[in-house]
Amino acid sequence: MTSTTNSDIAFFFPALVLLAALAGCATPQYQTTVRLIPPADAQGRACVADCETQKNACQADCQARYQACVKDIEPQVEARYAEALKQYELELKQYAAALHRYEMDLHFGWMYSYPYGYPYSYPYRYPYWRDPWPVMYFPPPYRESAMPTREGVRARLAADNCQADCGCLPAYDACFVGCGGQRVSETVCIKNCPPEK
Repeated sequence: MTSTTNSDIAFFFPALVLLAALAGCATPQYQTTVRLIPPADAQGRACVADCETQKNACQADCQARYQACVKDIEPQVEARYAEALKQYELELKQYAAALHRYEMDLHFGWMYSYPYGYPYSYPYRYPYWRDPWPVMYFPPPYRESAMPTREGVRARLAADNCQADCGCLPAYDACFVGCGGQRVSETVCIKNCPPEK
């Protein structure tokens, strides 16, 4: 059993106070919004209407090209899906082997042996035979990967090969400002806001 000294308390108390203070301070979160103010004159408004027509045509063309690209990658989906399933099966076998080894080590009390714990039989701490927990706890292996789906494979292929954003909105904004309109961006605090001065 280990004894606690006053120097230990003097060290840990300020650390606890600092941790509590940091937990109470949350970082403010901000959001930027954009407002478009149209021009006042009739010629400017007609110009903006033309910008709107160009933007709609750009977005329709972009969507058509994206759909054509997605259709073109469809033959690759099955092959990539089969590869992803094989990879998942391999990872599952590796996980099962790691979990079996973990259970064996836990059963026979080897959790403090290398590679799970210390490279030596026990950390140099005296007197170890009086310590109620002579072995560090190591959680079981964790498997992160989820079973792949055909839709997930298709979405990944589309993201890698097909362009969904053709820059229509930035072009529209430039056209809008060129017609005499104004583009005003505002950044406002939406969460954990500091007190107003």
